[in-house]
Amino acid sequence: MLRIIKTEFLKLKRFHILLIGFIGMTLPAILSVFTQAVATPEATTQNFNFPALFNSTIWNSATIFMPVIFTLIGGYLINREYTDNTLKNILPVPVSFQRLLFGKLLTMGILSVLFGLYNYAVTLVVGLLSGITGLSSAILFTGFLQMLGTAAFTYIAILPIIAVTSRKPGIFMGGVIISFLFGYSAMFIKNVTMRSLYPILSGLTVMRFDTETFMNTSEPGNLTLSMLSLAVMLLLTIIIVMLTNPPQTASKRKKRKTAGVFLRQGQKSR
Repeated sequence: MLRIIKTEFLKLKRFHILLIGFIGMTLPAILSVFTQAVATPEATTQNFNFPALFNSTIWNSATIFMPVIFTLIGGYLINREYTDNTLKNILPVPVSFQRLLFGKLLTMGILSVLFGLYNYAVTLVVGLLSGITGLSSAILFTGFLQMLGTAAFTYIAILPIIAVTSRKPGIFMGGVIISFLFGYSAMFIKNVTMRSLYPILSGLTVMRFDTETFMNTSEPGNLTLSMLSLAVMLLLTIIIVMLTNPPQTASKRKKRKTAGVFLRQGQKSR
């Protein structure tokens, strides 16, 4: 598995898709500052300091940018094996198709945490350049943990979408659209139980992120339900991957089925 992950990171050096990821993960912090600058006085956050900047960036990342970017890059990594026609060279090697998918998903998991780290660094730079106050060692530490944790849990939340769209070539862009709707819809969930169970918000609950400012709710989510929701996402992903067959196998089954139909038709005609 480590060799697969290492190979995937070597491949990433040749893919320009990473540039989209870096650009996308630069936008949440900029959007947070820009929103404060153009919003009406009634809509702005009073005393917009570093804690508020971190919270706004995390919220924008988890509900808009991370689901789209992670699904786009993860689906792209898998889809390249179809479009480049490299599976015919990989599958004869004693590596199962399921193991290959797990390796790619783990690679994207590591990459998602690295994107979270990048998001954290960008937020610091944007805040300092904007002259925002309120920075302390405690805020730095809390923001660091919450951003990396949010990135990891958001990735877990959209894992089944990536796994499903990896079953056939060329459909991962549909998964990107679903992930966008999946993340955006989180903004409208007010019920505490639904917030705890909704995977995108489950990660925020686990990281003890305060959603009161963004969702007008005061009751925190249920930690147990949130962890259960994320565990279900992981289990569902494992099941989907284990049930995914390589395209050659699916093609052979289709050919055998077609041949069987012609054979039965021939027997009937006689």
